Amino acid sequence: MYPAMAKEEIGNLYFGLFIASLIPLTLLYLGQSSQFIGVILLAIFVFYMVQLSRVKRLRDQGTLSSERRRLSHYTALALVGAAVVVASAFFIVDSASFIAASAGVPPVVIGATIVAFGTGIPELVTSISSARKGHFNLTLGNIVGSCFINITFILGVALLVSPLTVNIAAFSNLAIFSLITNLFLWYFLSDERMSWKEGTLLLVL
Repeated sequence: MYPAMAKEEIGNLYFGLFIASLIPLTLLYLGQSSQFIGVILLAIFVFYMVQLSRVKRLRDQGTLSSERRRLSHYTALALVGAAVVVASAFFIVDSASFIAASAGVPPVVIGATIVAFGTGIPELVTSISSARKGHFNLTLGNIVGSCFINITFILGVALLVSPLTVNIAAFSNLAIFSLITNLFLWYFLSDERMSWKEGTLLLVL
């Protein structure tokens, strides 16, 4: 079970999940994506970032004031960790993609499985580490935030720099599964309880 969260925090997670569910369905309805869609996705991303910047800061707590003195130290560690994550994800995805392509696996399957899992490994490690240390809110924020950024910012940039129109029909199954998992997570958040049972259900999906 995760600790209590402020209504404002849950509201931000709800909005991220809503957008992460709505955009794939909208793209399926349109049947294609273009640079114009990329601009819209980037606009949604900017709007969400502005909304998050208005979230009230946590009140000062006993240990936080002393930890702020080591802010530069933690910032350096975060930058080094981010660099290692980027490098490791690059090698994992590059190697796995080459192996899968050599075996004649379709690009959609490669992207939906090997590449997706390769880029998700750093998030998996980060989420497990934060959850074991009792920072489950950080874990939820990481999961929902990464889904939102992937669908808005990353997809938006990819469409913006691409001169081609992308056929979305090939991704219908992925969009449906994404919607199902998001709805389940949405329900878990509304129930304000999450345990190994909910985790098992997500793994089964």
